[in-house]
Amino acid sequence: MSRIVVRQTAQSRWRAVSGWMIVLLITLAALSGCASADPVVKIGLVAPFEGRYRPIGYDVIYSARLAVREINAAGGIDGHRVALVALDDGGDPQQAYDAARTLAVDPNVVAVLGHWLPENTAIAEPIYHDAGLALLPMGEPPYGAVDEKQISAEFRTAYTAVTPFDEQPGPYAQTTYDAMQSLFTILAHTAEEHGTINRQTVIDTMNQ
Repeated sequence: MSRIVVRQTAQSRWRAVSGWMIVLLITLAALSGCASADPVVKIGLVAPFEGRYRPIGYDVIYSARLAVREINAAGGIDGHRVALVALDDGGDPQQAYDAARTLAVDPNVVAVLGHWLPENTAIAEPIYHDAGLALLPMGEPPYGAVDEKQISAEFRTAYTAVTPFDEQPGPYAQTTYDAMQSLFTILAHTAEEHGTINRQTVIDTMNQ
């Protein structure tokens, strides 16, 4: 009986050591990956992904992902990989406030697209302003809803390809994609003129 106990104890110790070895290997791999990875510039996207306005959120998220996929496939922006930080405001002003606060504290977020509902944009805008964070107000001209019949066949094909069930683009899909392209142009000009992409240089470029 004592030998069985000893054997179990040894096995437990080996499992503990193996666990630490696995954690160490994963950590070293992650550190190695971070050292070789391209720098990242983050773009915030706040929309109603749940609740009564959920169709808006799912209309725009695929457009934003499509734009990010394309820009990264083309080499990113001035050596920076673009990352999308998508947050749900549920069409609710309090959630919009919370989402804006979350983006404001991440220094790598240099611009935001949101919130598609005027009351939510109004709640969030002062937070972005105080944080020196550029906001492209969405859901209003020039980035409002469009007649779905005006969506080009080329965009429709590209959009459908990034959706899990071949969804068709809705009224906010094309203008979301256009807004992302405008922002990419701003970021490229920022890198060219200022040599770096951060909140202040993006604001400076947009104010020129």
